[in-house]
This record gives sequence, structure tokens and C-alpha cells, in this order.
Amino acid sequence: MSELGITDAHMTEWNAYAGTIKSNFQGMQGMWQTMKAMYEAKTPSDRLDTQIAAMDSRVAALKEIKPALEKRYASLSVEHKKKADEVLTGMGCMM
Repeated sequence: MSELGITDAHMTEWNAYAGTIKSNFQGMQGMWQTMKAMYEAKTPSDRLDTQIAAMDSRVAALKEIKPALEKRYASLSVEHKKKADEVLTGMGCMM
């Protein structure tokens, strides 16, 4: 947050974005459980089904993040957008 220079005026959008990221992280924990099940699956077909389910879950999570990210990004000044372009990268912008 400090890296982006978030001000009180940005807190509503920031809190909405941060809440989405937090929820997404909790969903990723479920994905790790699914991936664990993949390694315990008996057949290659079962392992592939489990991997597909995990990837579907990850895509759904990224789709949930996108609207919050777009709203948050749109509220930034040009200067803040430059910082966000550097800071908010990868893994659904959780870094």
C-alpha cells in the first residue's frame, strides 16, 4: 500500500480490491488441497481430472479479481498507475 502511495481518497477502492485479493488467497488454499488430491489419485486420468479442476478454480479466481483490479486501477492518477504497473504484477496481482 505504501509503495503505491495510497491516500485516504483511495481507501474505498483499495479496501474493495484488497478484500477481493484476500478472498482469492483463501480460494487458492483450496486449490492446493485439490492439487494434493491429484498426487493421491490412482490413475493418470484421475490425476488429469484433478489438475483440470484446479486450473478451472484458478481461472475463476482470476476472473473475480479482474473487476476489482480494473476499478482500482481506473481510480489511480497517472503517477500512481506507473507505480501500480511496477508493483501489481503476476499471480492475480497479489505481489
